Amino acid sequence: MSTPPIVFLHGTNASSWTMDPLFHFFEGQGFDCHAPTYRFHDLPDGEERTNALRGTSIADYVGDIAAFLETLDAKPVVIGHSLGGLIAQLLASRGLIGAGVLINSSIINGTVPTTEMERALGKMFMSAGPFWDQVPGQDFDLLATYGLNTMPSEQQHEICDRLSTESGQVLFELFFWMYDVNQTTKVDFSRASTPLLFLSGSEDKVVPPSTAKSMANRYGDLATFVEVPGRCHYMQLEEGREKLAQQCLDWIRGL
Repeated sequence: MSTPPIVFLHGTNASSWTMDPLFHFFEGQGFDCHAPTYRFHDLPDGEERTNALRGTSIADYVGDIAAFLETLDAKPVVIGHSLGGLIAQLLASRGLIGAGVLINSSIINGTVPTTEMERALGKMFMSAGPFWDQVPGQDFDLLATYGLNTMPSEQQHEICDRLSTESGQVLFELFFWMYDVNQTTKVDFSRASTPLLFLSGSEDKVVPPSTAKSMANRYGDLATFVEVPGRCHYMQLEEGREKLAQQCLDWIRGL
């Protein structure tokens, strides 16, 4: 595969800015780069955003991105972070992308937590009441503990301050796929034929390597799993991210 389009997909509570370092790296390598933002994520915090996001599903994001991919001249490589990695897997199962690079991908249907911290995070959501009907914001202490834990405090605050709210329905579909009647995050492995690179930060507490590896193993030879030492959930924003970008590039060029 030579110089395919590259599409960058961000995680929850975020927008395309979280993929900027990788975007600029690949753009500098001569790739045609795109970084769409999920529906309503470009709205500022406030009543309009809250009302728009309430009840929005991952299926809505997948549908929007699938429609966007149809505007491209060729099947892209999708580089997805967190929720973006999950969406990349769903797009791959539909044969819509040429390859996927998954940076600390959120879990798909059938993947169970492997650590006590993951289970504790699920319990926190359980204690929050019917959060699926709400539009939760980002809690700094939780984010610093689970997602930004290897970063200096100043950078943790800078990132958290730029993150915003997210559809509670989306979070429900992520964490409680077993109760989702629509099975939104279920991958049809009988149709899987797309190569996937799973990059897992060794210090990620949201989707730790043990859980990420169990997810990658479900793809057999289609998946390449790489644990990245010393990196957290948002490793594309960490110091030394150029090495991560180069890992992505080397894998893509080797397809």
